[in-house]
Amino acid sequence: MNRLVLISFVAACGGSSPNNGDDDTQADASVQLDPNQCAAFAQSMATAASTCGTPLPAGAQASLEGWCRKGVTTAAACGGNPAGGLACFASPDASDWVCQLGQPYPACGGDLGSALGAYCLIASGNPSCESGIHCDYDVDCSGNSVCNSVTKQCMQKSAYCIGLPCAYDVDCPTNEKCNSAEHACVGN
Repeated sequence: MNRLVLISFVAACGGSSPNNGDDDTQADASVQLDPNQCAAFAQSMATAASTCGTPLPAGAQASLEGWCRKGVTTAAACGGNPAGGLACFASPDASDWVCQLGQPYPACGGDLGSALGAYCLIASGNPSCESGIHCDYDVDCSGNSVCNSVTKQCMQKSAYCIGLPCAYDVDCPTNEKCNSAEHACVGN
């Protein structure tokens, strides 16, 4: 996926956001995430990118939808608020995204927890972030992969995994760090 489309999110997640009550809540296990909302979420992201002047490359919208659908099955491990994020970004609302420097920025009412929760669904389905190869230590992974201590799966150190569950900075790719309040990888 084109990193330019989401680059402002990397910067945005490094700062603080207003706490509207959702930022420090984990996804409620009783809330059922609807994988069918992933199509609307991916469409919302594609529309925002196009509106901002940086459309997604061919096939990226379908990849985002597929990763989101896969991530819904493992959402319990996500930090932030995946249900709130998916609901926010899946419903068409012009205030969900804003353009900054030609890039879409996930606004969602300033709710960082919901934004990270939604991005966790994508990261959890992305094979670069959660390879499906189980691990306990970095030596269990090959090549440029390391072990994420929360997901217990190998991930590529160079991947873009904003929202991926984490406990420590080493659980995140090279250009990301762990937000300890949300338990999610954010940009440096």
